[in-house]
Amino acid sequence: MKKLFLIFFVIMLSTQTANAEKLPIKITPAQVISTHHDEIEVEDWIKFKVVNDVYYNEKLYIKKDTIVTGIVDNVHENGIIADNAEIVFKQFVLRDVNNKLVKINYTLTLSRDNAECYGFGYKIKKYIGFIFKGNEIYVKPETTTYNLFLDK
Repeated sequence: MKKLFLIFFVIMLSTQTANAEKLPIKITPAQVISTHHDEIEVEDWIKFKVVNDVYYNEKLYIKKDTIVTGIVDNVHENGIIADNAEIVFKQFVLRDVNNKLVKINYTLTLSRDNAECYGFGYKIKKYIGFIFKGNEIYVKPETTTYNLFLDK
């Protein structure tokens, strides 16, 4: 009987987390993000802004152009032999329409795959120079959009 109760309890907990709704929030940088000259360090606050209005339960939850602050969790500097730079964010903070603080725990990695990268390879030849030095991250404001997901 105890095992049956335990199994029922585990199933109930798992269905509650499985039913959690993920609210998509599209953001874009509000400032230049660059690893060139060690401009970004761990625990820096980087400003983004919301691209579209976000609705939850058919009510406006987050307004367009709301400032979102991303907290840098890790910075991987570029190295030699195609070791490209990366910036990792794991927490974002913003205010909703009621001016309540909203914390978003979501991992966003800026890397060669989703950001503009420049380096020695970019200056000489895009495909030969990467052998010598990895690329730096350089993202201009409002040029790229990223998705965050808020658990509701």
